[in-house]
Amino acid sequence: MALILVVGPDTALLEGVAQTLVGAGHQAVLSHDIPEALETLRGSHPLLALVDCEELQARGAMLQSIVAQGGAVLAFHCDDDDSRLPFRVKRTTLAELKLPLERQRLLALVKYVENRARAAGRDSFQDDGSSPRADL
Repeated sequence: MALILVVGPDTALLEGVAQTLVGAGHQAVLSHDIPEALETLRGSHPLLALVDCEELQARGAMLQSIVAQGGAVLAFHCDDDDSRLPFRVKRTTLAELKLPLERQRLLALVKYVENRARAAGRDSFQDDGSSPRADL
């Protein structure tokens, strides 16, 4: 089970994504912006951070210190948003997703990052009971 941080302004979208993640056996922590996420995590390090593109452009540098070693940052756009990430942000993310359409791709990426972390001997993403709970 991976701890996954989901950050964005659309509460309904975040809750839907969190339900998908929880249904696949993961733990999701929801936040509206990155400063709130830092406060909510209280020192926990998620394996993945799924962040709205606009928030990632504005405050993405703050995420590098909170994602677990071997983890990744994923960016997402909403259905009606056709903008693309600038190169400086794109090179720090594993993938760009269009949510809620690409939920299955999100689950595949979570599994990929979990396997990559496990192969590297970084099982710190396993839940030890001290991680914050999902806001569901």
